[in-house]
Amino acid sequence: MGNPDRVNFPVKRKNMLKFAIVALVTLGLVLVTGLGLSPATATVSNPEFYAWNFASVGSSELVCKKTLVVPQDLIVPSSPMQAVRITSAIVDHKFCATSTKPVS
Repeated sequence: MGNPDRVNFPVKRKNMLKFAIVALVTLGLVLVTGLGLSPATATVSNPEFYAWNFASVGSSELVCKKTLVVPQDLIVPSSPMQAVRITSAIVDHKFCATSTKPVS
Protein backbone atom coordinates (compact mmCIF):
# COMPACT_ATOMS: atom_id res chain seq x y z
CA MET A 1 0.00 0.00 0.00
CA GLY A 2 1.10 3.51 -0.67
CA ASN A 3 0.86 6.72 1.23
CA PRO A 4 -2.85 7.75 1.49
CA ASP A 5 -1.88 11.45 1.43
CA ARG A 6 -0.17 11.12 -1.91
CA VAL A 7 -2.04 12.71 -4.84
CA ASN A 8 -2.22 10.85 -8.10
CA PHE A 9 -0.83 13.46 -10.54
CA PRO A 10 -2.36 12.15 -13.80
CA VAL A 11 -5.88 12.54 -12.33
CA LYS A 12 -5.07 16.04 -11.07
CA ARG A 13 -3.65 17.08 -14.45
CA LYS A 14 -6.70 15.66 -16.21
CA ASN A 15 -9.03 17.72 -13.96
CA MET A 16 -6.93 20.85 -14.48
CA LEU A 17 -7.05 20.33 -18.24
CA LYS A 18 -10.86 20.05 -18.15
CA PHE A 19 -11.05 23.21 -16.02
CA ALA A 20 -8.76 25.10 -18.42
CA ILE A 21 -10.81 24.04 -21.45
CA VAL A 22 -14.08 25.07 -19.81
CA ALA A 23 -12.54 28.41 -18.76
CA LEU A 24 -11.27 29.12 -22.29
CA VAL A 25 -14.60 28.20 -23.90
CA THR A 26 -16.43 30.44 -21.41
CA LEU A 27 -14.04 33.33 -22.06
CA GLY A 28 -14.48 32.86 -25.81
CA LEU A 29 -18.27 32.94 -25.52
CA VAL A 30 -18.15 36.09 -23.38
CA LEU A 31 -15.85 37.84 -25.85
CA VAL A 32 -17.89 36.84 -28.89
CA THR A 33 -21.12 37.92 -27.21
CA GLY A 34 -19.73 41.18 -25.88
CA LEU A 35 -17.81 42.28 -28.93
CA GLY A 36 -19.65 40.59 -31.76
CA LEU A 37 -23.23 41.55 -31.03
CA SER A 38 -24.43 45.12 -31.31
CA PRO A 39 -26.59 46.49 -28.50
CA ALA A 40 -30.32 46.72 -29.01
CA THR A 41 -31.61 50.10 -30.09
CA ALA A 42 -34.84 51.06 -28.42
CA THR A 43 -37.50 52.45 -30.68
CA VAL A 44 -40.87 53.80 -29.75
CA SER A 45 -43.54 52.98 -32.30
CA ASN A 46 -46.11 55.22 -30.63
CA PRO A 47 -44.46 58.36 -29.21
CA GLU A 48 -47.59 59.43 -27.34
CA PHE A 49 -48.94 58.13 -24.06
CA TYR A 50 -51.59 59.00 -21.53
CA ALA A 51 -50.98 59.19 -17.79
CA TRP A 52 -52.32 60.77 -14.64
CA ASN A 53 -50.31 63.84 -13.68
CA PHE A 54 -50.71 67.08 -11.78
CA ALA A 55 -52.37 69.91 -13.68
CA SER A 56 -49.38 72.19 -13.13
CA VAL A 57 -46.36 72.65 -10.90
CA GLY A 58 -47.55 73.13 -7.32
CA SER A 59 -51.09 71.97 -8.11
CA SER A 60 -52.73 69.13 -6.20
CA GLU A 61 -55.33 68.46 -8.93
CA LEU A 62 -54.78 65.19 -10.82
CA VAL A 63 -55.67 65.29 -14.50
CA CYS A 64 -55.20 63.00 -17.48
CA LYS A 65 -52.39 64.23 -19.71
CA LYS A 66 -51.39 63.23 -23.21
CA THR A 67 -47.61 63.36 -23.54
CA LEU A 68 -45.96 63.40 -26.95
CA VAL A 69 -42.25 62.63 -27.41
CA VAL A 70 -40.85 63.59 -30.83
CA PRO A 71 -37.19 62.97 -31.79
CA GLN A 72 -35.35 66.05 -33.05
CA ASP A 73 -32.59 66.24 -35.64
CA LEU A 74 -30.25 68.07 -33.29
CA ILE A 75 -26.73 67.08 -32.36
CA VAL A 76 -26.16 67.17 -28.62
CA PRO A 77 -22.43 67.73 -28.00
CA SER A 78 -20.67 65.05 -25.95
CA SER A 79 -23.82 62.99 -25.46
CA PRO A 80 -24.86 59.66 -26.98
CA MET A 81 -28.53 60.58 -26.46
CA GLN A 82 -30.82 61.90 -29.16
CA ALA A 83 -32.57 65.21 -28.60
CA VAL A 84 -36.37 65.04 -28.21
CA ARG A 85 -39.21 67.52 -27.91
CA ILE A 86 -41.75 66.70 -25.19
CA THR A 87 -45.19 68.31 -25.16
CA SER A 88 -48.16 67.57 -22.94
CA ALA A 89 -51.80 68.59 -22.88
CA ILE A 90 -54.71 67.92 -20.53
CA VAL A 91 -57.25 65.56 -22.12
CA ASP A 92 -60.47 63.84 -21.07
CA HIS A 93 -60.10 61.34 -18.22
CA LYS A 94 -61.40 58.48 -20.43
CA PHE A 95 -57.96 58.29 -22.11
CA CYS A 96 -56.39 57.34 -18.76
CA ALA A 97 -59.04 54.72 -17.92
CA THR A 98 -56.53 51.85 -18.20
CA SER A 99 -53.78 53.47 -16.08
CA THR A 100 -53.74 53.51 -12.31
CA LYS A 101 -54.59 56.84 -10.75
CA PRO A 102 -52.09 57.79 -8.04
CA VAL A 103 -53.34 58.33 -4.51
CA SER A 104 -53.47 62.04 -3.79
